[in-house]
Amino acid sequence: MATTQTSSPARSRFTHWLRRPSGTRTPKSPFREWLDSILFAVIVASLVHWLIIQPFTIPTSSMENSLLVGDYLFVSKFHYGARIPRTILQVPLTHQTIWGTNIPSYLDWIYLPYMRLPGFSKIKNNDVVVFNYPMELQYPSDLKI
Repeated sequence: MATTQTSSPARSRFTHWLRRPSGTRTPKSPFREWLDSILFAVIVASLVHWLIIQPFTIPTSSMENSLLVGDYLFVSKFHYGARIPRTILQVPLTHQTIWGTNIPSYLDWIYLPYMRLPGFSKIKNNDVVVFNYPMELQYPSDLKI
């Protein structure tokens, strides 16, 4: 008596993606290749910007003896510890607003607690340190009233 193996229709219908015959991949379109490359570049640049280094310009003359207004510099976040973003919804590679507009580059629906990653060195005397902009620019917090 011969036995025949029958595959169930549910198994053959849902497992077709498990094994493809070799050499049968459909090539990506040029648009899809560009889209994949741009998406990869934005993700890598965002991670580097968030974790390792960030470009800045000198906005004021407070460090006139060593740095001039308008000088460009890269700040290493890797050495002193990067700050974890407080919101998870933000336009990549922007600071407070979207370029050329006054639209905020983040949504403040969800706020995470303030945390920092551990750094690899300590701040020493005469190190250049970059601070965040204060929340209330019209009321500076360093004035003694």
